[in-house]
Amino acid sequence: MDRSAAVPTIATGDVEAIRALEAGNWRTALRLLGEGRVADAYVGVNLRTVARAMAYRAAGEHGQAWATLGIAAAGIARRQPGLPVLPATADGVTRLALPPEHAGAAYRTVRLIWREQSELSSLRRLAADRPSGMPQDRHILVLAFVEYLTWLELDPETGLSEVADDEELVGPQVFELRDRRREGFLRSATELRQLALPRSGSMTKTVWSRAGGYHGLRRLALLDLAQRSDPPWTDTSAPASCPSRIGARMARMLARSAA
Repeated sequence: MDRSAAVPTIATGDVEAIRALEAGNWRTALRLLGEGRVADAYVGVNLRTVARAMAYRAAGEHGQAWATLGIAAAGIARRQPGLPVLPATADGVTRLALPPEHAGAAYRTVRLIWREQSELSSLRRLAADRPSGMPQDRHILVLAFVEYLTWLELDPETGLSEVADDEELVGPQVFELRDRRREGFLRSATELRQLALPRSGSMTKTVWSRAGGYHGLRRLALLDLAQRSDPPWTDTSAPASCPSRIGARMARMLARSAA
């Protein structure tokens, strides 16, 4: 198969938004897209959908992030029928597989969606596990706290910016987590548990207290991060060319230093 036929090239001007999303800078990407910096309308729609999915994940809205990525994947799969897709998930979400590597920006868009879907799939699988030595509900709360560290607290763009118009989509949820409110972490953990186990209930204050509250969970989250491989944390091996989010790399570095 001709690789360029499977993954067509797109305008050079679109690369700036893709680069921002590869680094996890969904705010920057939304601003670029809002300014009309993307030349191809079809590409712009897909990148905007990915940026919205990343915003949902940063806000702890894991189920919404998963569904939104599925919309982007389904749209691309319809437009480019030569692209490989993974078997349909139980909830009917379309997942893209990686095509043969190609130098074009369109391949980077597919790789970006693959990375985000694959990371969420891995996270969902981890949440469904029953680890030894830790109650499952606490384990899920720790995973949600890792998400907070990598998407908010240790993400440079979050730390150096105010909540602005480009966060209107998830502003209240982001404020809740940035202000370290217990309710925000419990909401995020509930979202994560229900992504893995749809019939499960909500996380309670008791789980938070037994884990030691904010500081206890931060310690457990850093211990979790210290034991992980370098990001991206995908459910199958990522190609060497696949970039990882800056916030994830920063959190991993902090955890290794602390350990």
